[in-house]
Amino acid sequence: MRKIVLINPWIYDFTAYDLWARPVGLLYLASIIKNNIEDKEIHFIDCLDRFSEDVRKKLKFPPSKEDGRGKFYKERIKKPEIFSDIPRFYSRYGITEDMFIERLLKIGKADLYLVTSTMTYWYPGVHRAIEIIKKLFPESQVWMGGIYPSLLYEFAKKNSGADFVFKGRAENSILPLLKKLGFKVKEIPVFKNMDELPYPDYSLQSRHPYLPFMTSIGCPYRCPYCATKILSPRFFQRDVKNLFNELSYYKEVYGIEHIVFYDDALLINKRRRLLPLLNTLKKNSINFSFHTPNGIHVKEIDRETADAIFESNFKTLRLSLEIGVEKLTDKLAPKLKLKDFEKAIVNLINSGFKRKQLETYILFGHPLQKAQDIRDSFKFVSQFEVPISFSYFSPIPGTEDYNGLVEKGVIREDEDPLIQNKIAFVYLKSNLKMEEIKEIKEAVSQYNTKVKS
Repeated sequence: MRKIVLINPWIYDFTAYDLWARPVGLLYLASIIKNNIEDKEIHFIDCLDRFSEDVRKKLKFPPSKEDGRGKFYKERIKKPEIFSDIPRFYSRYGITEDMFIERLLKIGKADLYLVTSTMTYWYPGVHRAIEIIKKLFPESQVWMGGIYPSLLYEFAKKNSGADFVFKGRAENSILPLLKKLGFKVKEIPVFKNMDELPYPDYSLQSRHPYLPFMTSIGCPYRCPYCATKILSPRFFQRDVKNLFNELSYYKEVYGIEHIVFYDDALLINKRRRLLPLLNTLKKNSINFSFHTPNGIHVKEIDRETADAIFESNFKTLRLSLEIGVEKLTDKLAPKLKLKDFEKAIVNLINSGFKRKQLETYILFGHPLQKAQDIRDSFKFVSQFEVPISFSYFSPIPGTEDYNGLVEKGVIREDEDPLIQNKIAFVYLKSNLKMEEIKEIKEAVSQYNTKVKS
């Protein structure tokens, strides 16, 4: 019996909050492996676990909200030198290193460790996990994939310590590679699209207060700061029947109540995908509470859509505005006009949503922004009395904005990816002064307290 251990590593950052985070890509691979490999054991270590019994007993932190959101356990650590001028504490978020080692030793030596990743600037947590595995089990193979190496392949290959690094999606490459490593592969299916994939193996998780769900992958828009087109060049929309079957399965197997949409373009072509899905669920009396942590396109929220999502029990809406300044919308938010936002708010309120449910993303720290532009965006949103969340700008490798910053000499291609940290960039590279950052954040915090109450 050969062992494979899946690893979701820590977050190293100034701030982190569990806004329904799950390593869905890794759990898709778990299902593919489970279905097509013989004589195997599959284990999962989630360094960001907040729900397992040993975590709850050993680590003291506030309980989760009813819908599953909550704070990670964190330990303050020394800031990297590049962050020395930033007046914020730096922490490792997730279980302790001792707990990680205990879990590894309890499983015992495995043939293969699969380590996932997300943000490029969270690479220290990825590298540290690999370092510990290699120290304990130097003869085992460690493979690493995810968003970080897909955007920074050469850096990851050189610095991660992994034996093999995936670039891009791994659904169709994982089984041939496992066969080369000596695993008994029953068959090697070719997955042409997302609908052909097995469901993510959520059984590996300790608890299920919520489950992520995707009706599509990719996005038809090309915002200059977004990496979606790099990671998913094709905008693929799933079949409604398959969507319904998957949600029915989650309700039957896990008794799940909260579903979190991970789509980048949930409302695009809504009459082909989302609205028929909601109608089918209603006809079959299958009920969930829905949440949208990714900003949804306000241009698509007509009255019909607003009514449908309200009646379908959407509890959390995050709206994508980004820029509340007309002179910058064409450059930074070409997918909407300010009047689209106003119409969306009116439609949502008339459908029954409370204003405090309509949290709105405002871009913060983009190189084209000055402090007054952010103040003006704040002023524009505040007239609707809805909460505001900052969408901090991060220069993502390969995007139009990243390439422009390299050309202007603001950042270097060979610079430590830590500079891509959204907090670090705002403090060190944006047009904002520290006193302006503090003033704007305090004003929005006071405003949010008022509107949420």
